[in-house]
Amino acid sequence: MAPKHDSNSANPSSHSSYEYAKTNNSEHYDLIVIGSGPAGEKGASQAAYLGRSVLVIDASLAGGAWVNTGTIPSKTLRETALYLSGGRGLGISTPFGRERSVQNLMAMERRIVTRWREKVERGFKELEIKRKTALASFKDPYTLSLSDGTEVTADHFLIATGSRPRPIDFAPVDGECIHDSDTLLRISEIPETMIVLGGGVIGCEYASMMQALGVQVTLLNAHDRLLGWLDSDASTLLEEAFTQSGIVIRHGARAAAVERSSLGVNITLDDGTLAQADMCFLGLGRLPNTEKLNLANAGVKLSKRGTIIVDEFQKTNVDHIYAAGDVVGFPSLASVSMEQGRVATSYMFGEERGALNKLFPYGVYTIPEVSTVGLDEASALREGYDIVTGVADYQKSVRSVMLGAEQGLVKLVVDRKTHRLLGATIVGAQATELIHYAAAVIHYQGTVDEMITFVFNLPTLSVLYKQAASNALHKLNCKESEEFRERSEPL
Repeated sequence: MAPKHDSNSANPSSHSSYEYAKTNNSEHYDLIVIGSGPAGEKGASQAAYLGRSVLVIDASLAGGAWVNTGTIPSKTLRETALYLSGGRGLGISTPFGRERSVQNLMAMERRIVTRWREKVERGFKELEIKRKTALASFKDPYTLSLSDGTEVTADHFLIATGSRPRPIDFAPVDGECIHDSDTLLRISEIPETMIVLGGGVIGCEYASMMQALGVQVTLLNAHDRLLGWLDSDASTLLEEAFTQSGIVIRHGARAAAVERSSLGVNITLDDGTLAQADMCFLGLGRLPNTEKLNLANAGVKLSKRGTIIVDEFQKTNVDHIYAAGDVVGFPSLASVSMEQGRVATSYMFGEERGALNKLFPYGVYTIPEVSTVGLDEASALREGYDIVTGVADYQKSVRSVMLGAEQGLVKLVVDRKTHRLLGATIVGAQATELIHYAAAVIHYQGTVDEMITFVFNLPTLSVLYKQAASNALHKLNCKESEEFRERSEPL
């Protein structure tokens, strides 16, 4: 548990900030949060629950990239793409043509984004959290200068300014033929062809979404496989699914120049070859939004990557300044960012919430989905575990056949000595939902012996856990691996 942190203890610098506020008639708060994305929203709300005065400053719309340009709109588009193309897996002809405008496709996205943005603002009002729309930068460790010409002071600060798409010098985004994740969702028509640069999370997610919408996608990946951090079996299966959907994948392909042409865009690769498409999408990572904060005036230190360095309670090297979300780097997940915000403001105001739980699921919203929690096979071996793996193919569940989603696997990593579940990786429909069961088993140090005794609804995808656990136990019970024969039956 976190030690008690007395936010009211004597502090000369804090006292001077009160004097400054009093003398200059500037507004003073217990906490100022810069940014209203998932980390900022939840951090502000937690502080308000604790009875603190809170101001949230944001340069744009409430909700940050999570609500307005990132997770919510992109995942809504994914669901639209699945709805329009999902019948194909069942042999049903789904009427979909390019004459459908993106505006029509994004109708649901606009409604959900608006609804969630209003939800964030309503939550601030209900908790009496003050709001300002402005750019903020540090004048000194306790004072912010705002773009509206005013200044505000606080005893504590939470920096939650998020991130933005990484710009590429040789491929300037124009919002017409060359796009990043901020501009793609505003295109006026669906292209016939698209080249995606990047085989990471962003590139893979958008490549699979656009292919599902009828776009011929070519994915250029500078590395040797997709999602290089992912379990190799899962990465291989994802690539097979992409290829079967029609995506063309070129590994070891690095773009050297991207130029507009009368036909769209021409992309010159570092080997001298040329690729052409109607549009190009840049999915080459994101950068933390820190450069306009004047952090040097506050004494806050950055890493070599430009992220803010924090401890397990999200505190920077400056005692009263905390940071959470994408600005602190990995894992840059909305789910983790929310918890980071809560941890930060709980700790700064003496609430014994404890540090951030290091066990969290990682979800990738490709088609099909990917999700992982705990240790994969390679990382478990690196940590010195003697392991076995248990695998269940989606085809062994009749529910996957009903869903027209037979591509997938559940892979478990098990400690040979204790039979404890160490990690799980899932590729397939509803992977980001299914993964939470594995997270719970790992958290409570459950074993595969226990997992095979659980009773699951039928027909479900969840029963694949039981089959994968049985697969692992067969291996554990065999004296020599050569004796193992798979003996699970489809359910």
